[in-house]
Amino acid sequence: MICERYWRDGVLQVERGERDPHRETCGACQHAHQRRDELVAALSLIDRAVTGDPVWQARVWSRIARLEARPPRRWWQVLTGGLVAAATLMLVWWQLGAGGAPGELRPHVDIVPSETVMRSMGPRVGDRIRVAVRPADEVRIYRSDQLVLRCPASSTARTVAGGCTIDDRGMVVDSIMAAVGNYDVVIITAMPVEPLGNLARDLGAVVSAGGEYQLTSIAIE
Repeated sequence: MICERYWRDGVLQVERGERDPHRETCGACQHAHQRRDELVAALSLIDRAVTGDPVWQARVWSRIARLEARPPRRWWQVLTGGLVAAATLMLVWWQLGAGGAPGELRPHVDIVPSETVMRSMGPRVGDRIRVAVRPADEVRIYRSDQLVLRCPASSTARTVAGGCTIDDRGMVVDSIMAAVGNYDVVIITAMPVEPLGNLARDLGAVVSAGGEYQLTSIAIE
């Protein structure tokens, strides 16, 4: 028989020194109370064994003394550790496709303003969309849900179309936003399929083929 009342309420009454009428008539709670008393007694014995053992204390202080006597690291050891850490960080950035700063990780989409004078924060007609992707990524740009530019993956493209430039890290796509409307930039990875020309239908085809995509929407009013 198991009674959870002792560990929920009865043990608190014991700690407060209160009488527990339930425990007086419950065999399970009486057994739990006995086990609790045995545990408390065992813990007190453990505490005395640890704090009163001179051999154990001597070992602890000896260990502390050895650590304090350890000679400090030489300057060249510190320098070597720093160089190793820096090389590891550069290797991680290189594997991720970064040419330098973390902001250059690919793929990424930027809006390039058509002028540098003071202006509103939002994109405007005449601004350019610039997309940097990896060799296996395909880029498609839609205006008002219709395909206006397609740049196949640089690893499979035989020719470079207008606005699609292959570089040593993949491809850079540059397209002007020449009219008011909604622009959608789609970066496709893993099993790209031939476009149908409509945003919703093309995304559905990519998903059906088991591909993956990243969508960035830009509104020009």
